Formats: sequence, structure tokens, C-alpha cells
Amino acid sequence: MLLYADVDAVGGAEIAMGNLLSTLDDTYEVWVAGTHAPFVRWLAGRGRGIRWAVTTPGPLAHLKLLRRLRPDLVQVNLEVPWAAPTMLAVALTLPWLRVVAVEHMAARTVHLATLLRTRALALRLDQHVAVSADAAKRVEDFYALGRGSVRVIHNGVPALPAPPRPAARADGGLVIGCVGRLDRVKGHDVLIEALTRLPEARAVIIGAGPEEEALRRQARELGVADRVSLPGWSDQVTERLAEFDIFCHPSRYEGLGLALLEAMRARLPCVATAVGGVPELLDHGRYGVLVPPNDPEALAAALAALAGDPARRTRLAAQARDRVLAEFTTERMAAAYRELWAETLRAPRAPRLRPYPPKP
Repeated sequence: MLLYADVDAVGGAEIAMGNLLSTLDDTYEVWVAGTHAPFVRWLAGRGRGIRWAVTTPGPLAHLKLLRRLRPDLVQVNLEVPWAAPTMLAVALTLPWLRVVAVEHMAARTVHLATLLRTRALALRLDQHVAVSADAAKRVEDFYALGRGSVRVIHNGVPALPAPPRPAARADGGLVIGCVGRLDRVKGHDVLIEALTRLPEARAVIIGAGPEEEALRRQARELGVADRVSLPGWSDQVTERLAEFDIFCHPSRYEGLGLALLEAMRARLPCVATAVGGVPELLDHGRYGVLVPPNDPEALAAALAALAGDPARRTRLAAQARDRVLAEFTTERMAAAYRELWAETLRAPRAPRLRPYPPKP
């Protein structure tokens, strides 16, 4: 079996892939591959006995890789639906190979050639997976794939203990935490604007990315730079979560929200935007507070309400952790993928040129 991702950095989709690898036993001989050696080596290190290979861009190199490894199944991790077209196109030409794609971000392209290529490849997959019901529905609709053609397998996180909370801080102020790539889609600018309405709070935004300087500039212009910390990325996110009083997830879109899952597991009360798979994860507000995206006033009001209600924070935090341990663990995710792989390998090989719409 080969797991493939054509990326050069680690984000939520790749961490989820690593979480999956960490649970696999010797039922399958597993390889990981991609075009960027540092990422491929990192990914291989997430599991035990995982072998890895690096290929160069281009169809011939990908064909040579698949013929050399000769996997029975290749699973391609897609940050966006039009990612990794070379691997998908080459894999679909090989008659012995089963091809699975996993969607993490249900984005829409307005480039006609890219849309048609994405749809043509998706229609020929042996299995098509998304990390939330929302992402599955959007991909089906955006690329006219037919309702029920994309299967849902939620991302999961290891069932680790909640990190111990530190002693009470001397300043007594509220610390709002946020973790994620510093990209406009993550909505960190909305949190910084909301902070202007929360004079007793400060925000710690853990992550790296292209928006870092813009966020620092925004904080200075709004007069909250002394209450906004941008410490960069950390490999000790679980430990850093213990420093927060409330976790804020202000994204403009999310497939599911791996950082939100980790915060819930850490027994943190969460305020998040009602986008993508987030309402699914929070059960439409039962396990956290949902607010509209791009609305700093609503975000500030929700954070202020939680800040003034410690009992509710404690209750939501406990319920959030219980939710993750019951429904969103790595073990549950891995069991679903093992079932998917076994089903796919048992099934008769379907013709690559299928009629539209595909059967669910």
C-alpha cells in the first residue's frame, strides 16, 4: 500500500495522515511517497516500519515509482480537490492498482480546465473520501460527481491525556489561544479585530505562514499589539494548549478542523466559526460555541460571554473532551480506513470509464 501527498510543508491534512500511519500494524506493507524529501521523511517517521520514496514531478517519474513499488492500492491525500493530478492520472492508467483520494478542503475552482480535469479524475476513483459530511457534499456539488459518491471518514487524534493546567497566572487576564497556519482562510485577522472589544484579554496565535507580517501590522494599527503574541510554529502544541483559557477557531472555511479537535481533547472550551465541518464536530453548538464567520463583533461577544461564565467554560471543556474520545480518535479513523481498504481490495475492479452519474 502506498500513501502519497504532493506537498512541501506540514499542515492539518498532513498531521491527520501522520495520525493514521501511527496506528497501522503489519497487516499492510506501507510506503509513503511524495515529491518533497523533508516532508516524506517526516511522514514516514509518524509510523513504525514505514518505508518511503521520493519522486520528481512529471508523469514518467510517477509511473516509474508505481511500477517499482507495485502497490495494490494508492491513497492520495488532497489538500484541495485539484491537488496531485499527476499521481492520480498515472495511477488510474494502471489496471492492477486501486486508487483512493481523500479530500481535506472542499474548495471550488473557477478555472474551467482545472475543474474538468478534477472531475474527470474523481469520476474514475475506486474510492473517494472526505473528512466531513459538509466537505463530501460540497465536493460532490462543485464537481458534479453525484450525491453519495464521496464517503465520509472523520479525521482523528490520539486519545492522549489532557495536559495539566498551570497554576493561576499573576495577571489574572484571559488568554485566548489559536493554532493554525497563518493564512487568510484561517481568519486570525477576525480574532485580532475582536480583541479590540475585549480589553482584559490577550491572544496567542501559534502557527507560521504568509500572513504573519500582515497580522502583526493589523495588531499595531488597531492598538492591540501588546496583547497579541505570534510565537511561530511549535512542535509542542499539546503542551501550549494548557496555557489557554479559551480556544478560538475563527476560520473562514474548514474541512473538519484538526486544531479544534486537539483543543477539545485538551479539555478547552471552544469558540469556533460555523463553517465547513465545524458544526458537525461541535454538534451544532452542543460541544462549543458557534459564531458566524467574518464577524468580529459576534466573536467578541461569544468570547466575552464565556470569559464571564467560568462554570460554563468548565462544563463545555469536559463535554468537548468526551466528544473527541467517543467519536474522533485516531483509532476510530484507522478502523474506518482499514475497512475501506479491505472493501476496495475485495471488490471486482470497476471500469475506469463509468457512466454519469456514478452509483453511490
